Amino acid sequence: MHIYFSSVYGSTRQYAEELARRLGTTAQEIPDPAEVSAAAAEGPIVVLAPAHGPMNAAAKFAKALPEQTIQARPTCVVTVGMTLDHVVQETDPTAELLGDRASHIKRFYLPGRLNYSELTPAHAGVMRGIIGALKLKPRKSENERSMIEMYKKDTDRVDLSRLDEIVAWCEASENK
Repeated sequence: MHIYFSSVYGSTRQYAEELARRLGTTAQEIPDPAEVSAAAAEGPIVVLAPAHGPMNAAAKFAKALPEQTIQARPTCVVTVGMTLDHVVQETDPTAELLGDRASHIKRFYLPGRLNYSELTPAHAGVMRGIIGALKLKPRKSENERSMIEMYKKDTDRVDLSRLDEIVAWCEASENK
C-alpha cells in the first residue's frame, strides 16, 4: 500500500495522514512517477491532491505512471475540493483529466477546506476574478452560487468519516 499526496493549504495532507494511520502505513509527498514503479512493486497506489481549477496533481501523477504499473496494481485518485458533492459525482471531472486511464483508476472525491485568510496573494486574486465573473453571470448553477456565498469566508468541509469508503477500497484491493 502506497499513499502519496500533494497539499496546498493542508486539508489534503490531513486526509492523507489520517488514511495512512487507518491503514497502518505512511503518507508521502507525490514522487516522480518513475520512482513508484521501481520502488513500490506491490499493493494499491492511492494518490490524493486538491483540485485547483483544471489542475489536479494526483491525476497528472496517475497519467504519468507506466502503463504496466496501472495494469498490475490497483490505483485510485482522490480529489479534494470545494465543489458540491452531487455536482462532482454527476460530472466526474477527474475522469476527463485521466483520459483513457479513467477506466483503470478508481476515483474518489472528498470535501476540503478553503480558508480565504490563508490564501496567497496570487490565489486570492484568481478567486476575486472568478467570483467577479460569476456574479455577472445571469443564470448561475447551484455550485456557482455556493462559490459566491463562500467568497472571503473561511470554509471547512473536511469530513474524515468520508475516508471509510477509501479504506474499504484499499483493503479489498490488497486482497486481490
